[in-house]
Amino acid sequence: MSSFEDVVLLEPREVPLGGPRGMTVHRTLPARRTSLIGAWCFVDHFGPDDVSVSGGMSVARHPHTGLATVSWLFEGAITHRDSIGSHALVRPGDVDLMVAGSGITHSEFSTNDTTILHGVQLWYALPDRSRFREQEFVVHTPRERATAGARVRVGMGHLRATDEDGAVLEDLSPLVTDTALTMAQIDLDAGHEMRLELAPSHEHGLLVDRGTAHLGLGASTARAQRDELAVLPDGADHVRLRADGDENLRVMLLGGEPLGEDIIMWWNFVGRTHEEIEQFRARYQAEIGVELALEDAPIAEIARERGGLGPHDEQFGPFAAHTPAALPAPTLPGGRLRSRGRVGHSAP
Repeated sequence: MSSFEDVVLLEPREVPLGGPRGMTVHRTLPARRTSLIGAWCFVDHFGPDDVSVSGGMSVARHPHTGLATVSWLFEGAITHRDSIGSHALVRPGDVDLMVAGSGITHSEFSTNDTTILHGVQLWYALPDRSRFREQEFVVHTPRERATAGARVRVGMGHLRATDEDGAVLEDLSPLVTDTALTMAQIDLDAGHEMRLELAPSHEHGLLVDRGTAHLGLGASTARAQRDELAVLPDGADHVRLRADGDENLRVMLLGGEPLGEDIIMWWNFVGRTHEEIEQFRARYQAEIGVELALEDAPIAEIARERGGLGPHDEQFGPFAAHTPAALPAPTLPGGRLRSRGRVGHSAP
């Protein structure tokens, strides 16, 4: 039986990014109802924020393992720096893809000339077969495809859509990912509609950035408002999308082949066991000079076996000098961390 037979609306929760005084983001994934759409495991939506009031994005060096991060902006710009030597400016329309592999650290700051910051930040879990692969960073700028009332930019994967006049919008991203994924920005003028073709073997969701989305799937319909993430029924091969009301519609289509694995996601780490997360945290803390000395900090056995890390290697890598101090990891909660699957938490 399908995990989702009808549209499921995930409502956002407000989270301060980078600490209690950080910029507020609206987080829809992970959620109680589901933790995965394909391999997508984390969805933050922010802005449009006046950075003179919110402070903008100010996230100092922090770690990741077992996942890839994706940034996509509508307004403003962000500087990205990481421990494999990347230093890049991310602008609206760019796909900023960073693959953490066995371990990476990075920082993200909105630029000094940014006045309004607006966009999404996403993570997808790396499948077990490749979660200890080499780190990678790439920026790609997809072209816009447009008709009279619709525009699309395909950041990842393939998209084919037909507007109400029969015009086709189609593109294929050159980005290569470790699992089949789709990510695309879709803009519809108020009152216009289109049909999105979907791979029925994939899982899909639509995040509403602005406007009201009317979704038609066969005989059933649903409406999604700003900041909501609509999880589409499993097996759907298309969805009819209409911009209801007087406001233009902007949505992000997220999709991908089922991950087929449970994950443990805590803070900025994705692993498979509680012990892995404990060891990732301890190693990161030691590398930034907090808690254990480096020689006393464990490296997870699986990271040694599959990532080729030795006892004196840095799992999370060096970082540029004269940058803001790294963010220390929070304390692990009491009890064992529970895994997450396609439908909420898995049994402990």
